[in-house]
Amino acid sequence: MAKRFFAEHGIPFTEKDVTVDPKAMEELKAVAGRFITPTLVIDGQVFIGFGMNLGPIREALQRGGYLEDRSTFGQ
Repeated sequence: MAKRFFAEHGIPFTEKDVTVDPKAMEELKAVAGRFITPTLVIDGQVFIGFGMNLGPIREALQRGGYLEDRSTFGQ
């Protein structure tokens, strides 16, 4: 869901696959303190999970200039 949301809104992102990249796994542990995906980091703010954090994620993206409107997911 997170990848689709970013793609639909033209928001650049970097995907890291912790199942095949040990460095990414260590980074996830350092950033989130646990191994939960998806974990998103937006301008230094950490969000564990996507759907339940959609409101705060939208706000962070708007503050960062990545998301201009308050449209609903998928539109």
